[in-house]
Amino acid sequence: MSPGRTVIIGGGVGGIYTAMNLIKEGVEPGEITLIAREWPPYTRHRLAEFLMSKASFESIALKLAGKLETMGVEVLAGAEALSLNPKERRVTVRLNGRTLEVSFTNLVIATGGRPAVPPIPGVNLRGVISFYGVKDVEFLESLLPEEDVVVVGAGLVGLTAAVALRRRGHGVTVVEAKERVLPGLLEPELSEFVEEYLRREGIEVLTSTLVKGIDGRERVEAVELSDGRSLRAGAVVLATGMRPNSALLRDDGRAIEVDERGETAIPGIYALGDCAMSKDFVTGKFTYRPLGFVAAHYSKVVAGAIVGKRVEDRGVIPTIYEKVGSIEVYKIGLGKGEAEGLGLSTEAEVYEGEKWKEASIFDSEGRLVGWQRVQMGHFHSIDSANAYLTIRGMHGE
Repeated sequence: MSPGRTVIIGGGVGGIYTAMNLIKEGVEPGEITLIAREWPPYTRHRLAEFLMSKASFESIALKLAGKLETMGVEVLAGAEALSLNPKERRVTVRLNGRTLEVSFTNLVIATGGRPAVPPIPGVNLRGVISFYGVKDVEFLESLLPEEDVVVVGAGLVGLTAAVALRRRGHGVTVVEAKERVLPGLLEPELSEFVEEYLRREGIEVLTSTLVKGIDGRERVEAVELSDGRSLRAGAVVLATGMRPNSALLRDDGRAIEVDERGETAIPGIYALGDCAMSKDFVTGKFTYRPLGFVAAHYSKVVAGAIVGKRVEDRGVIPTIYEKVGSIEVYKIGLGKGEAEGLGLSTEAEVYEGEKWKEASIFDSEGRLVGWQRVQMGHFHSIDSANAYLTIRGMHGE
């Protein structure tokens, strides 16, 4: 039996993978409508490679997008979902200057997230950007080599951008409010390993430092810091986290709440990806994780729920892999801070070699809940696979 028309709002990983998984579940492509504001979609985490000219746009594009169109999925490219009427099962959409109503039986909200913009004076000056899209890369490519860049935020987005800019010849300073780089991702010893590498690359790293203001007439010229220093800057990259695009269902800016099936409190309306909460495998608690891996996981869950499968999803073990210049960063499961935020008491054991550091996170019962590794050069990923399987096995599977 057909589940009826399924409308998916969002053309990123969550939306595209949900459409493909619905087709795998037997849904006719012609019964799926994909509303995509940005098309064709691409992999944002490879923007640093794009900036360093190590990747073309074609190589970072999501290949499944074109395949969906070929298969017969209705794609409203360049369309923006303006509002939702759950009672009448309609979405109001703007497309090519016209407003139209799109009806649905099932709705999947996969609207993603947006860069968080801190309330800093001067943040609206030209030259202040978020490292989030191809247009940001094009702007950074237009900079003269002698122009310095300040990166605000030392998470993965900020650090990959910083290394790419440094390798293009720019003077780069990373400013981080917390006491170390990658503070929400790695244990302190591993953060130290990464920071030492950044300094060797010629990147200035300022931790425990706030940006008090951004100066310039029409375009950014300098960045004022909490320690009284002023940094010359031709551009400022804001890499200060993500916020969910949840306005279709919420007016408080928070992520959309869902159940184990990815369904919201409104029957037949689902949400996944950077706009929604997700269930943690280890603790069984719901949390906000704007990761492509999480979106891909829930695309299978939601597709199964839409076609009427009995869904008993245990949740997600977050898996992160990223290259920061010559360093490979792996994280499986929970970090110590995240685990404690979810109610677990944990201990970390750190191991190191000449070109690597590794951490295992254990709960109070001695069970592995997380694993991390940073290493210069290529790392054989069998250890990360073993960590993933160990966490699953120790917590009920």
